[in-house]
Amino acid sequence: MATLNPAILPAVSAVRDAAQRLRSFLPPSRLVRSHALSDAIGVEVWFKLELENPTGSFKVRGAYNVLAGLSDAERARGVVASSAGNHGLGVAYAAKAFKTPAMLYVPSNAPQVKKDGIRALGAIVNDEAPDYDAAMVVAKAHAAREGIRYINPCLGLDLLAGQGTVALEVLEQLPSVQTIMICTGGGGLLGGMGAVLRALAPTVRVVGVQTVETAAMSTSVQAGHVVDWPSTPTLADGLAGQIDDDALHIGQGVRRRAAGRLRRGTRRNDRVAAAHRRHGGRGRWRGHRGGAASRSSQGAVGATRGGRERTQHRSPATRYLVGAASGLIARTAGE
Repeated sequence: MATLNPAILPAVSAVRDAAQRLRSFLPPSRLVRSHALSDAIGVEVWFKLELENPTGSFKVRGAYNVLAGLSDAERARGVVASSAGNHGLGVAYAAKAFKTPAMLYVPSNAPQVKKDGIRALGAIVNDEAPDYDAAMVVAKAHAAREGIRYINPCLGLDLLAGQGTVALEVLEQLPSVQTIMICTGGGGLLGGMGAVLRALAPTVRVVGVQTVETAAMSTSVQAGHVVDWPSTPTLADGLAGQIDDDALHIGQGVRRRAAGRLRRGTRRNDRVAAAHRRHGGRGRWRGHRGGAASRSSQGAVGATRGGRERTQHRSPATRYLVGAASGLIARTAGE
């Protein structure tokens, strides 16, 4: 097995501590079977309904755990973060719970519904940066200048421990799970969940999913070093952006683990949108808050359909795929 840097990925004990902190703040999200997708691709497909969290994605888990771990003095000084939207909503929501000032830097093209949501929670929003990577640069500079905590959307032991609580819940809700598909982006959810699954369920197959337009991680893992990745308009805006060396380490660790792989981006925007219309756009479950929470999980749905032939060899009792993502839910009106 690959050696994972303990300075980057949390210990299971830290994830359990995060789960304890979250218990009174955030109930476990539901795990539901998608009859439509299960019938369509011939394997049992379950979805973790992270869209039912207060901000519509898993991001609030890590943000809350970060704020919970700060001292009163640190919280009083405030926090700063950069975000494509969902992380910003999570930070703003957690900051409001702790009565902590929060400054969010988001790209100018971030969905207006996300920017409005962040402001409605009491945080200050700066949307002058042309893309996410530029927003991150100014956010880090702000934190250094003011001497306050910068909350990275994808890195930090306390942040990843919060995201890893998703895996603890999945293992409790579906002990026989065989494959978990995780939206990748900068690797925060992948790293947090991967750390838990590696320790507690090493036979579970972990598949990191990206679209063609957001394949910074898979491209860099294949190259063996960080590859510059352009910021282009994409339906999966929550997965867009560059990665750094620490994020690359997360991706490499997942790819090298015995039961893990990183699925290279094979879904274009049009195919992602088509999958959303087929399996998430009908029935009761749709992208939350005008699509704010649906972006990353659309890639998971597309990869599930495209990966049919690679999962059919499993026995019927153990063919489970869990889309652990922020929230495209394939549930028909009849369910």
